[in-house]
Amino acid sequence: MLDGDGYVIRFEFTGHSTAQFTSRFVRTAEFQAEEEAGRVLYRGTFGTMRDGGPLANAFDLHQKNLANTNVLAWGGKVYALYEAGRPVELDPETLEARGEDDLGGRLPGGMFVSAGLPAAVEARLGIGGRAFTAHPHIDRRCGRVVGWGWTSKVAERAVEATFWEWDSDWTECSSVTHSLAGCEAAPHDFGVTQSWYVMVQNCLRINPVPYLAGVKGAGECLVSQPELPVTVHLIPRFSGAAGSAERPGREAVLARGPREAFEIHVAFAHDGPPVGDSAGEEEMREWVTFYTAGWDKLSPGSFLGEWAASGGWDFEIATTLTPDFNNIPMTMLWRYRVSARTGEVVREPAPGCERLCIDHPHVNPAFEGRRECRYVYASVSNEVGVSGPPLGYVRIDLVTGERQTWWAGNRCFCEEVVLVPKAGSTTDDQCWVLGLLVDHSAAGGHRSCLVVLDGEDLGAGPVARVWLGFQIPHGLHGMFVSGRAP
Repeated sequence: MLDGDGYVIRFEFTGHSTAQFTSRFVRTAEFQAEEEAGRVLYRGTFGTMRDGGPLANAFDLHQKNLANTNVLAWGGKVYALYEAGRPVELDPETLEARGEDDLGGRLPGGMFVSAGLPAAVEARLGIGGRAFTAHPHIDRRCGRVVGWGWTSKVAERAVEATFWEWDSDWTECSSVTHSLAGCEAAPHDFGVTQSWYVMVQNCLRINPVPYLAGVKGAGECLVSQPELPVTVHLIPRFSGAAGSAERPGREAVLARGPREAFEIHVAFAHDGPPVGDSAGEEEMREWVTFYTAGWDKLSPGSFLGEWAASGGWDFEIATTLTPDFNNIPMTMLWRYRVSARTGEVVREPAPGCERLCIDHPHVNPAFEGRRECRYVYASVSNEVGVSGPPLGYVRIDLVTGERQTWWAGNRCFCEEVVLVPKAGSTTDDQCWVLGLLVDHSAAGGHRSCLVVLDGEDLGAGPVARVWLGFQIPHGLHGMFVSGRAP
């Protein structure tokens, strides 16, 4: 199901009580070729194959750019993002796909692996390309968007990541390249503080033989290594004004974290110890704190292999793609404290989150990267420490552990939150919480709606709903922009 084609939706609030809805598939050249042929022509990252079995798929290194993970609207441009491909530019008005963008030559084409051969040779082999993150960040303190591109260096068993920062005119303000040694799979997400880029390198290795043989997709060839510790990378950001090449005067930090850990989505990161702790100038410089959604336990063996439905149910399931939540690890909100001086790493559940199953945590975007940020908002599955589908939304107080929860109701399934700062807000809970959900109850009629909740009183439930006359497929990340032009 993760190989689905990208489908971008937009809710536009056009007045006090009106909204408009627009949606389009991201019709890349590959999408259109498959539509015309009426069949699968390109391999997908997570296992989609062409008809014909291994003989029809072996040694084909080209993976379809699904453009299905996130949307970035910045500097007059809108992109559909996929972490195993290049950004696909969309028309800001119609959402029509304009094609892949190499971001000014920063993202060469081809499969995002390198064997260390000359660039011209690798280009002829269809490799040596660079993919772009599906999780960029906007640093509102300096008015920049921060993203990174990556290539897997096969011979070195490392991922080379280059971080860029652009202003609102897409003028490059800085760039820095960092090698994640011993990393065979690129990190999924990252955090941005005033001083650092923060990455967690999960313990995965790649068995390329089934992929080359046309038996499995690249994602199915990942193998978990829970016996090894995760690695936290603190990569120094450039300082100074736009266009400055001034470095912060410190080196990258590699810190070994816990074993049996796996981190997915970073809520936010900041310099210094956690909010609520005392912090002088020395502590602010030494410590980095970040919060991330991650599994309670990483099991050995085929990564994601246990997600498949086990069968044997005494009731009808909707599709063979239905996951078995009995086999999926619980996702929790974790707090990391990392010393840039000693490399000490402390991982613990965020306050109040010891048995809370959540995913896709976010903070008020006006407070991202700031230590005074106190509240995290997320979709929530349950409060009893087991895995399950998202059934509501939660606000977590990072100081007291207090929670506010709104449950959507039986047979209602909730998507990721998008947070919107209130006009004139001064605290991070002064925000609107937007979430798309589908209501499969008899009253809901299998329809989707966008709910709007008040971040200051989330438990009170929606202050508004925008109902659609149909169901929207389950989706992932998004963002809010003020005004029609991003």
